Amino acid sequence: MDFERTERLRIRSLPLVPMIDVMFILIIFFMLTSSFMRIESLELMLPSTSAHAPDKSEALHLFISANGDMMLGQRPVDQGELDDSLARMFASDPNTRVMLLTADGVTMQQLVGIMDRVYMAGGRSLFVRKWDTQNAQSGKSQ
Repeated sequence: MDFERTERLRIRSLPLVPMIDVMFILIIFFMLTSSFMRIESLELMLPSTSAHAPDKSEALHLFISANGDMMLGQRPVDQGELDDSLARMFASDPNTRVMLLTADGVTMQQLVGIMDRVYMAGGRSLFVRKWDTQNAQSGKSQ
């Protein structure tokens, strides 16, 4: 039996120009649709046995209760007042340490929100501790 052979057409060259055009269009598309942003963050150092927590006289105390009420030192403050007070304090002394004392029931959202406010006001040294409400009158914290 004789089978007739058909000749295959051979591609002599692959057209590269359209492929390069498509690649450039894709590169431009991804460059225009991607967003480049600078992410600022607050460095969080978890406590260790050798960590030095500031004394009561060294740090500015910021108390936050479970219902969101805040006290800066001994006076109650709202969110706007807190931002202004912190900005003034960090403008006069950028190395001011802040000790954030939290009561039971404070959510992580509240804690991060206050930490963000301290950072945006210029604070760079923040300590977080639990506020012992039983010893709050005597000024002790855990």
